[in-house]
Amino acid sequence: MAEYGEKYAEPLISEYALRRAFWWEREWRGKPMSCFVTEKKAVCKVGEKMATFYVFDTPHGVYLRPEIKLVDDWIKVAHRGDDS
Repeated sequence: MAEYGEKYAEPLISEYALRRAFWWEREWRGKPMSCFVTEKKAVCKVGEKMATFYVFDTPHGVYLRPEIKLVDDWIKVAHRGDDS
């Protein structure tokens, strides 16, 4: 969380949220992307910029959607299995 700074991380921090949180790294729109994903929000570093995403936990997996309305991409970050 130190990498993202208090401004972005503070709203995500609760004991419950941290127990379910995970780190996700891939590429998105041609840029490296690394995210701290909690139950409802994800804070991501996309290239050199910071962005926040909504988190949707569905029966098919966990998806991120950018908070900015101009981009409607859904990014699958976790699969659902029988033991999820």
